[in-house]
Parts: sequence; C-alpha cells; structure tokens
Amino acid sequence: MIKFINNEEYIKNKLEIQKLIAGIFKNDNDKIANLEETMEHLDFIFAQKNNEAFLLLNIEDDELICMVNFLEYNNIFKDWSLFSVFTKKDKRRNGYASEIIKEGIKIIKQFNGNKIVSGIEDDNVSSKKLHEELGFVYEGKNWNEIAEGFPKNHLGYVYYIKKDNHEK
Repeated sequence: MIKFINNEEYIKNKLEIQKLIAGIFKNDNDKIANLEETMEHLDFIFAQKNNEAFLLLNIEDDELICMVNFLEYNNIFKDWSLFSVFTKKDKRRNGYASEIIKEGIKIIKQFNGNKIVSGIEDDNVSSKKLHEELGFVYEGKNWNEIAEGFPKNHLGYVYYIKKDNHEK
C-alpha cells in the first residue's frame, strides 16, 4: 500500500514516520543513501512554506519497503524535484521504485506540475536505468545547473509532464 504524506501529516506524525524510515536503512546505511541525511532532508523539504512537498511510503505488513519524496522547488513554473528513492535491500529489483515514482508523477500532474528534476550520482547505474525507463532524460547537465541550489555532483535527469489534449 502506498501512503501519501503531506506537510501537515509529516509534522503531526514525525516520530512515527522517522521510526518507519529507520527500518529501511537497517543493515544498509551507506554513502548513496543513509538515515541521517534522509532525516535532515525530510525536515528541510517539509519546512518549505511556499512550495508543496510530499512523501510516498510503500508499506507492507507494517514494514517500509520503498520510499520517495517530492518538492515543488519552483512554484511559479510548477517545477518539482524527486529525492530519496530508496528500496529496502532485500526487496530491490521487484518494481517497487518504479511503482512509487509513477504514483508520484500522477500526484504531481494533479498539482499541474510542469517537470520533475532528479539528481543521480554518476556511479548509480541502476538509478539511471530506472529513471530512463520511466521517461526521464539526462539533460547533459548537473542537477544544480537545472535547478539552482541542488548538489553539483549529481547528474540532472528531467521528466517533462505531458498534458492531456484537452488541457491548455
């Protein structure tokens, strides 16, 4: 079951959510994704007052299997960023990350989003492949060149939201 968590719910249930997230990093707290940075990041995105943000958690049998979060970094152009895609080590390569990102894209469409930017470390081959399979395109730039303020050492992948024909 994919659970949607907005700013209000994150603040209200922060300790419970953090406890759930801590479980996904058990025995897998490494350089690409780690608990401390993830918690700092979530506090940062949910502290934004003028931009939308949400977290998606795929929970099965009270255990967190996969997570991703999104931040509307430019509310004028409706541009979003995808952060912290992480799947529990023993559940990887089963489609969880793809499923949860697709759900995030649907939600961003409801917010009338324009594009989604994701930063990927150059050596994270599986993440690059996943993003490309979902329609993200490497723009030939680093993340911070596409969206100011983001890490310089990440490649910038962009997903352009397709508008339905009846939309303007």
